[in-house]
This record gives sequence, structure tokens and C-alpha cells, in this order.
Amino acid sequence: IYVNPRPTSAEMECYYPSTYEPYTRQARTASRYERLRYRVGIARMCRIAAGGQEAGRLLDIGCGAGEFMAGMRQRGWQARGLDTSPVAVELAREKGLDVFLGPLSEAGYPEGEFDLITMWDVLEHLHDPGEYLLQLGRLLRPDGRFVVTLPNAHSLDFRLFGPVWTGLDTPRHLYVFTRPALLTLLKRAGLEVEWARCRFGGQRVSTWSLEWLADERLSRQKTRDLVKRIIYSPIWYWGWRPWYLVVDWLGLGSSITYSCRRAD
Repeated sequence: IYVNPRPTSAEMECYYPSTYEPYTRQARTASRYERLRYRVGIARMCRIAAGGQEAGRLLDIGCGAGEFMAGMRQRGWQARGLDTSPVAVELAREKGLDVFLGPLSEAGYPEGEFDLITMWDVLEHLHDPGEYLLQLGRLLRPDGRFVVTLPNAHSLDFRLFGPVWTGLDTPRHLYVFTRPALLTLLKRAGLEVEWARCRFGGQRVSTWSLEWLADERLSRQKTRDLVKRIIYSPIWYWGWRPWYLVVDWLGLGSSITYSCRRAD
């Protein structure tokens, strides 16, 4: 699934303003409950990424404001990041993080430099994901790991929400990969899949989809605001949590994570 015709890289810039959600996520966690959930989420990402391996050199592609990098640094990793957003890079550097501003092709990282490379909801935004994966494969040391999370084209939410499923997020998401298509790209890049599971993020994507559906179907602003207060409330989250755990366990969540190793 892909956008055609695709906006150019220059045209895409207007779709990533300073208020873009991933850049402001931490700042919007105002309540104690939201801050706790956010910290728990970052800690879970760190556990998934590390996968039990010894701390080493990490590269986080599309690092945003750097919260995941900071979490990995606290766990002993030598964390470096890359992003094309000046706003995001500035926020990350304020945390004392080593972040390159610009495309991967200009970063100058040597081959075999990293023990672990991560991409959290980034691959679907790239104009040439196949070439990008080839570059990442060369940057990994032999037996190094690559962890990528992206929208799940086989999700139950895609079937339920259709065009308002936020996994599509047109035009920012230039691609939404089916499993066979992604496996082909990973194999070409010399990356072998260890496992693919719906580990986290699916309930958040589903809630965003409900918000988009409310905006599309409900004409009254007060009604839309009421619906949004309900679906973002702790009661709603915990009430539906068992459902999403089952959906994720079945591999039908909105977000899927692949853990790969460089094959030599």
C-alpha cells in the first residue's frame, strides 16, 4: 500500500510542523497518570530494543526528541540518534544527546559501527525504504540487531476503520507494508527476522483512529469533544486493555515490531 503520486521531500516538510505529535508527546503528558504511563512506555521500548543483549553502540533513526535514547543511555548504551527535524534535534540535544541533523547518507557513520539500530514508526515515512534498509544493514556489525516498529497492514483496526485508520496517515505514511513485502526488503538488506509481534502501540493507534472517526462522522463540536474526553480517559483505557492484549497476542494489533539480525 503506497501513496501515488508521492509528495516530494521538500513538499513533505509542511506535514511535520513543530506541533507534530511525536515532537510534543512528552510535553503534553501533563497529569501524573500520563507521565507515569509515558515513562512505562519508554521503559518497555528499551526492554524490547535491548532484547537481553549486552549494552553497546546504538543508533536510533528518527529519534525525535530523544526520550528513547535517554532511556537507553541510562541502561549503559552509547546512544546516537538521527532526525531530519530541526525542532526534534534541538529538543534531543537539550538532553545532552548525540544527534545528527540530516539524512542518513550525510551522517558519515562507518560500516559495522553499531550493535543495535532502531526505527520506531519511521520506515513508512521514507521515500526509498529499500535503499534505506540497505544502508542500515551495512552500518550494523556482524550479528548486530535491527528493531523496527511500523503500522500493521494485517491489523483488525485496518479492517474496522478503513480509510480513517491512522496507520494510513496520508500523506505522511508513504508506505504501509504487508508482511511479505517487508520480509522481501529486509532479506535484500541482509537482515534475518528473529520474530515479529504486536508488542506495544496498537491501542494508542486505535484510539487515534476513533478520534479521526469522530471528527469525520460527528458534526457538533461539543459531541466530538465529549467523545475524545471519554476515549482518552483512564477508565476507557483500562476497560479496553484486555481486548487489545488479546488482539496483539493474535498478531492483529495496529502496530507491529520486527526484530532482525544482520546475516553474514
